[in-house]
Amino acid sequence: MIDKFLFVRLLRSQIAITLTLASVLWLVQALQLFDDLLGAQIAALDFITLSLLIWPRMLGYTLAPALLITVLALLVRLLQDHEYFALTAAGLSPLRILRPMLLLVGLVIVLQASISFYLAPIASKQLRERSTALKSVVVVASLQAGSFREILPNMTAYAEAQNDDGSWAQVMIYDNTQASTQTTYVAQSGRFDMRDDGAYLVLSRGHLHTQEKGQADHLAEFGEYALALDNKPKTDGQAAPQFNRNHMMIHQLLNPAAHGVSDDSRIIRMKTRGLELIASLASPLVFMLISFCAITAGGLNRHGYGRRIFVAIIAALMFQISIIAVASLAARGGFDSLLIIWPLSVLGGLSILLTLQNDRGFMHRLMRRGRA
Repeated sequence: MIDKFLFVRLLRSQIAITLTLASVLWLVQALQLFDDLLGAQIAALDFITLSLLIWPRMLGYTLAPALLITVLALLVRLLQDHEYFALTAAGLSPLRILRPMLLLVGLVIVLQASISFYLAPIASKQLRERSTALKSVVVVASLQAGSFREILPNMTAYAEAQNDDGSWAQVMIYDNTQASTQTTYVAQSGRFDMRDDGAYLVLSRGHLHTQEKGQADHLAEFGEYALALDNKPKTDGQAAPQFNRNHMMIHQLLNPAAHGVSDDSRIIRMKTRGLELIASLASPLVFMLISFCAITAGGLNRHGYGRRIFVAIIAALMFQISIIAVASLAARGGFDSLLIIWPLSVLGGLSILLTLQNDRGFMHRLMRRGRA
């Protein structure tokens, strides 16, 4: 009954605090998304759908900090209401309170792994693709037959007519997005194409004229040319895929070379991200033990918990920062075992501290020796 009572209280607090923290972060990201799509004139329902794709990533960020706050709040309340001392006076070990906490930690770890490893990358990729598509549709929609239009900053387009299938006939584009280079595209037709790495205006059967300062003009013909609508022109028909570590699942992050990533620096950054996600699974357990050790370190004190809470938060922040540093070191030096040794050493130290702290006989003997 005690375990059930404490677990239900912990679970309710965990859900409430997680949703609160995630909502604050979601609101900030949603406002930024709204600002990015302000010119797209999308429907309210479409914006809500897009903004919901932000939630998985925000939940992944807030699960462990919410657990820290939940455990701190519960322990302070148990001490201030004398419930903690009532349990120990009834013959229950102080470590008995850890049982419902460990159950909640297990649930948080499973949920965090599912979100960080798979759900958040899929949602982030969907968000990027859909928002890019909406903005690109606005760019293409600004093009009107028979008139010159600036479809992007420093990029002007002209189309003689629009075909029934939505493509454009007799297209001319003047690209001055790069200060040192001016490029003119002339093509018989053009169509909008959404690909994995962004939106393109695909020009067919035409030529391009490039003027670069200090160099001779260049004229080239093409059968098909994919002009990126993010101001990053590609010179081939098949654009090279762009990899974003926030869009890659855990198996892709740990072995990026097998999924098309060839740049060494990007491989290191992606492996660092993958190792960091794995090592962060220890954060809920470490945060819980830090909270328990910090709050139960002294006796009953109605005015001294502020310092203990501050110490617990600082210790949790230091552990999370150390995870980032160790993950980077492991990825760069190939010391993957550090991601196991470091969290286990921290957990071992906290377990020893917790055992000594709750062994009253040992602590009493230790204090007598210190006085002597």
